[in-house]
Amino acid sequence: MTLRFILRRIAFSFCLLTTTLHAEEPAKISLLCDIAIPGTASDLSNLTETLSDGTPANRLGGPSGLSWTGRGLEFLWITDRGPLDGATTHTPRYHVADLKPCLDASGEPILKRTVLLRDRQGRPLSGSSAAFDKERPENSLRFDSEGIALRNGSVIVSEEYGPVVREFDENGKAQRDWPVPAKFAISNPSASEEQEFAENATGRLTNAGFEGLCIDSEGQLLAALQRPLRQDGAYDEAGQRVGRNVRLLQMCGPDCKPREFVYVLDDPKQGISELCHVGGTTYLAIERDSTVGETAQAKKITIFDISRATDVSDTPRLPSQGLPASIVPVRKTVLIDLLDPAFGLAGAKFPEKIEGLSFGPKLADGRRLLVVATDNDFEAAEPIRFWFFAVAEPLLKND
Repeated sequence: MTLRFILRRIAFSFCLLTTTLHAEEPAKISLLCDIAIPGTASDLSNLTETLSDGTPANRLGGPSGLSWTGRGLEFLWITDRGPLDGATTHTPRYHVADLKPCLDASGEPILKRTVLLRDRQGRPLSGSSAAFDKERPENSLRFDSEGIALRNGSVIVSEEYGPVVREFDENGKAQRDWPVPAKFAISNPSASEEQEFAENATGRLTNAGFEGLCIDSEGQLLAALQRPLRQDGAYDEAGQRVGRNVRLLQMCGPDCKPREFVYVLDDPKQGISELCHVGGTTYLAIERDSTVGETAQAKKITIFDISRATDVSDTPRLPSQGLPASIVPVRKTVLIDLLDPAFGLAGAKFPEKIEGLSFGPKLADGRRLLVVATDNDFEAAEPIRFWFFAVAEPLLKND
């Protein structure tokens, strides 16, 4: 397999960066491109071994997070813990990718660099759920990377096991962890999801830590849990998912106190997959269920504002449903319903995991380019999907 991608066009025969927005035309959102990359594509890690499940160690894998570098159409593309949900020793990594060729009818995306993530001692991190040291947590290597942001030349990655927000240098070596309040952590880690769930009454849910991450124009980070904390009423006594109040963590720097806000899910069966900064105090989020194909019911991009939201960092527990009058959640509304028939994406092949979300440069007509990507979980038969949307600026004002 060569290092070049073989593209398959799905819904459109051409893509245009220069789509004209006529003066008389109302503000709108347009799908410019629908791109599929084969699930067998390789990265630039130069790894030659195979993982325990037979997956090549250099399998590309779909983005769990995207972040625009500000240069052309170059993006950082983070992968998660690898195949089989933590059952292999996959090394988490990010890629530097030029997506501009995806917007040409016959172009190919260009993978420029693959960076393997390592701890401060230079040891490769591992996606394995068993790669932890309970007695000496500083020696733990397990790392489930999900979100990525670029800040002052450093790469910031959020992950789910800790959950942790960690800063890496450009070569993938860990530099420091940003402060995460103790309420987000679990006390009894386990390689078994069932055991971990049974032995922890507080902290993040298994496989539902910091799923989303983005950076604002001031250099502040915003991280999102995928679902509510255990103590925030995530589950009822029968073990059913009932919690809707998800905490967002705003970090102003590696040495200052974070703030926390509440994002209310539309349904307990949904979760947050990614964040993206719009401007000021306004953000986007991917809110979705875990269904696929024709059964998919909720795959949407919301727009929300934190300016009037209450800081709940001193609130140890939130109710599973509703909020007291003293707590104001973020204001949100739906920006893009990915299942809207107008986009032609819904149907039997609609993927489960919509996890990449990032703005790119402005288009020639003044609209903003929004890139959405799917995580294929390193499955050979599942393509990696990229959707390129043009979003009119007035629609990004969450008034």
